Formats: sequence, structure tokens, C-alpha cells
Amino acid sequence: MPKNINKLISQLKLKRKGYESYVNFLKQYNVIDFYGLDYSYYIDYEGKKLPLEVILGFSEKAGEDLIALNEMCLKRVPRGYFAIARINYGDLLCLGGGPIYYWDRKINDLYFDMKIKYGYLRQNTYLMPVADSFGQFLSMITRTKNKANYTQNENEFNLPDITFPAEALELWEENPKRIFNESELFIPIYIEKLEVSERDREKLASLKKAGLLPDGIFE
Repeated sequence: MPKNINKLISQLKLKRKGYESYVNFLKQYNVIDFYGLDYSYYIDYEGKKLPLEVILGFSEKAGEDLIALNEMCLKRVPRGYFAIARINYGDLLCLGGGPIYYWDRKINDLYFDMKIKYGYLRQNTYLMPVADSFGQFLSMITRTKNKANYTQNENEFNLPDITFPAEALELWEENPKRIFNESELFIPIYIEKLEVSERDREKLASLKKAGLLPDGIFE
């Protein structure tokens, strides 16, 4: 638990009454990582089990940190929503004025318009409501002994119109140069997908300035 937890929370500017239960949770637990536990934890949503990965807080790990993850997903998550948990291997739960909403990558993410360079298709900004409050969301969590086996769908990485999931952005941020260990066929695709993240655009610009990007990669 960070010693300056109250100061960190104040930076989030969560002053609405509907945020109280979430703020109290941060003060008591901060981050909850559901990986490596004896049980799998999930919530039921319209008859589908959505596995919980991490309830975000303040952490040195980008994939667990509230501020870092929301910056990574800037513009991918519609304005007015704030990501508070990672679920279902690439999706998010978001606060929106008190209630909890489901950001589904397959529905709500940004997608590239293949006809326009650096252009995007119109985003679906309607997020489905999951719970009326953070407290109600916590009461929905159940567990099972059957741990899910997850294999990353290669289309999420190799199709140019689909953006990277948050956990992939975290890997690229740790070591941006590792992208050039991939097949030359996919490097331009990966570069374009990283352009979605404002933080990663800055890293790519620094790599370009240092002469580490192949010639013509942005052409």
C-alpha cells in the first residue's frame, strides 16, 4: 500500500458521492491481482462468465496502475469513463458517474479505417451497464476451481485494423525495441497499432529520432 495513498486518490478527482465505495476500496486494498490464485474469480454478465484479471490501483506495474492504464487507453475508452479493472483478457470495467460499465474491445475499441492513413472507424461509445455501484460489482464476484486456459488470438496482433490489448501495450512499453525481433512482415502493422496510444507514440518518436526504426516505416 503506497504511503501517500490519499494524495494519489486526490489526483483522480473522484469527488462524486457515487465514488465513495471505490475510494474506500482503494484505501483498504489498493491493487488486487487475480493471477496465480487457487481459484478463478469472475462476474456473470448476460449469462457469460467474465474472468477478473486485476482490480486497478496504484502500482509501479503499468498493467496494474490506474493512471498508467488509463493513459495507455486514452481515446480508446470513451470520454466520461474511467477504467478500474481488467477483465476477460483484454476488456475493461469502467466507472461512469458511479455505476460500473463494461468496455468490450470487440465492440467499443478504436478500429483503423483501412482506407485512410491513421484514420479510425466511428467508435461505438455506448458501454453496457454492469452494476449500479462499485459495491454492487463487488457483490457480483464469484469463484470457481476451474481455472481458465487462455491462448492469445493471433488476430489481435497481426490484423492491422485491431488495436493491441492493454497487456500487450504493457510489454511493448517495458522494451519497445523487442518489436524489431518480430517478422518484418508484421513490424509496420505493430507500429501502426501502437500509434493508437499517446504514450507509445512518444516512445516510437524517440526510437525514430535515435535511428532505431527501419527506413520508411512511417511512409
